[in-house]
Amino acid sequence: MSTLRQILGHPDPVIAEVLETWTPRFLRGGTSVGDLVSTVDRMETWDDWVVEWTITAGVHETLAKHAESDGRRLAATAAWMDAFRCHHLAYFVSTRDLELHNRGLANMLRCHDNALPYLEPAVEKVEIPGVEGASRMVGLLSLPKGVDVAPVVIVLPGLDSTKETRHQSRGGWLRRGIAVLSVDGPGQGESSQWSTIRPDYEVAISGVIDWIETRADLDASRVGVFGTSLAGYYAPRAAAFEPRIVAAYGNCGPYDWGECFDALPQVTKEAYAHYSGAKSMTEARELADQLSLDGVASKISCPLLIVHGSDDPLIPWEQGKRIADEGGGQFMLIEGGTHGVQNMPHLFQSYALDWMTRYLGGAVS
Repeated sequence: MSTLRQILGHPDPVIAEVLETWTPRFLRGGTSVGDLVSTVDRMETWDDWVVEWTITAGVHETLAKHAESDGRRLAATAAWMDAFRCHHLAYFVSTRDLELHNRGLANMLRCHDNALPYLEPAVEKVEIPGVEGASRMVGLLSLPKGVDVAPVVIVLPGLDSTKETRHQSRGGWLRRGIAVLSVDGPGQGESSQWSTIRPDYEVAISGVIDWIETRADLDASRVGVFGTSLAGYYAPRAAAFEPRIVAAYGNCGPYDWGECFDALPQVTKEAYAHYSGAKSMTEARELADQLSLDGVASKISCPLLIVHGSDDPLIPWEQGKRIADEGGGQFMLIEGGTHGVQNMPHLFQSYALDWMTRYLGGAVS
């Protein structure tokens, strides 16, 4: 079997670009080095990506089923989660074969749903009605212990992440007394099966907060939004229009998606075309221009924190600086940080959680 260094130099240029861009995310998200190396080692071209990750996911599914038949619930849950991660990697930016893409999404949801009843901290899957023409959404909710009516942070996926991948980081929020609601909004994750990306993402967030107001265990007067990657556009965008948002955080998001579009990896352009509902790359490029905070960021009145990596290969850090400057927020530039600063989470993550917690009224000690 190859080494990690060897697969990072994969001869297929698309695979090499995907690994260079997202390996920190893969590893931080819980994918083992062994799974990453052995799976990529079997690939010859990008066309093998979905198939090989599906095979690796199948290994974990078999382990999960054997553990279940033996009555080993904890082992089965862990294996279902490993399978979910592999199925997510299989489909997340692979959209050339839509049958394989859709199957990968369905497999990811199935494996996560199998683990759902046994996850710790506990997770509730919820349906959120749409408003003002927005489609219904699906979320994952976790509540902190010992808090009767909890403040809540809405955690948003980016272009190709999902509520499941984002909700894995719920522990830090829960320990601070904050409820976590991770949402697949328009064109995201599970909701992408019936909706496409909306530049006016604030409409979706308004619907989410309307839903929060129906819950007796959530405090709709203490709501924050937390978004990474393309959600680093969605969160500030929502804060500019939705007065019920108490504080907003964005990580490596674009000020103007259209300005970034031409330099994106090819598979990311293809993923955006799919999730936006574009019929061609030309239309995708035109739709990208609609995702801009020009004339919008200045409307943000709540506290705002923007984090960006200096070495982000997808979104130049100057984009994040523009959001912070025009939104009157704080800007943190992490030297050497890649997209999402996944390679250096210790330099910002705890600070960001504490920053949001202070505004929402949780506990930092």
